[in-house]
Formats: sequence, structure tokens, C-alpha cells
Amino acid sequence: MAMARSVNKEHKRIGIIGGTFDPVHIGHLIIAEKAREEFLLKKVLFIPAGIPPHKKKIFVSPSHRLEMVKIAIRDNRYFKVDDIEIKRGETSYTYDTVMSFKNKNPDIEIFFITGEDTFYELKTWHRYKELIREVIFLVAPRKDKKEKAVPKIPYLKYKFIHSPYIDISSSYIRDCFAKGKSVKYLLPDEIINYIRRYKLYGIRRDKEKDKRGQ
Repeated sequence: MAMARSVNKEHKRIGIIGGTFDPVHIGHLIIAEKAREEFLLKKVLFIPAGIPPHKKKIFVSPSHRLEMVKIAIRDNRYFKVDDIEIKRGETSYTYDTVMSFKNKNPDIEIFFITGEDTFYELKTWHRYKELIREVIFLVAPRKDKKEKAVPKIPYLKYKFIHSPYIDISSSYIRDCFAKGKSVKYLLPDEIINYIRRYKLYGIRRDKEKDKRGQ
């Protein structure tokens, strides 16, 4: 599992974490922070997908998802958000995004942060053979923490992030909102308030009565 080449440009190490962030939650934030700390990343870019290739449905608009990420990361000086994929207005391919950053900053070293399940499906990614030459993958572990299906691809460089297993998903959070269940501690309070304010994810006022702080 050793990386094919050493990385010694600490001041040029950039992390990228992509996703729909529908909504962003503490799992995203914890993984990003653990990756930043362990691999000495100068910053981590959160990149909300405009039109994701592997998901058939997006539940709220790009503007809402972008704003929620901005709110979630604003207290971390190492975290930034970039709307490159939303502005593109086309299917959001990781390869296109990575190359856009590299063309503008050819001396940066990109660490792409992803979940273990997604990583195992790497061969289904758009232009994956070219992508693996451009990034080092930082993989967030799943519950069993077994490297059981690592893609066998030449030039693939990856490391597993030493972080706690976090069994939280955006789909679970959406379901909680729709059913009027508590989402306290699953995502930042500011995001909960934002979702309530705009009545996102099927939330209804009658379900939210007397649920302050949940």
C-alpha cells in the first residue's frame, strides 16, 4: 500500500473532498480534518457537485448545498469551498475538476479524500486511468477496516486515513428531517437552523413544534 513516490512539498499539499453534501454533516468535517492533520495538508477544498454522475437525484438546489458547506466550514481556517463544479453546469467529473486546479497551479500536490466504498468503485470513474496519475487518494475507512477490494491499477497511490468509523449518511439525515426525528449532533446546529428556515428535506413546521435544539 506504499505510495509510489514520496511527497515532500508540504506547503503545496492540497486536499479535495467532493460530494453532493446533501446535506453536509459532521462525518464530512471530521474526515476532512483528520486527513488535513495526518497528511499535513495546507488546505482542504470542499467541492459540491453540480450534476453528480453516480447519483440519480439531488434533493436541494446547488445554491442551498453550497451555502450549507460555507456555513459548516467557516470556523476552520484550513477549510475552503469552491463552486467550480456547480458553475460548470455539466456532469461533475473528478478528473475535470482536478485538471482544472492543476492547470492553474501545476506545482500543487492533490490529495483526493473519499470514502472506502467509493474508492473500491474507482474503475467506474470517468477517465480513472488518467486521474490516478494526478492525485493521491486518502481513503476514509468503513466499519470492518479491511482492505478487501483495493482496485489493482498501475500507478494508483493511496493511503487510509486514521480516523474513527463514522456511520452517518446524508440520506439518513434527510430521512430524520422528513420524519421529524432529532438530528442533534449529526450536523452543525447552524446547518439544522438553515434547513428549518428554508424547510428543506420535507421538513414541516408542525413536526418541528417544541423541538428546539433537536
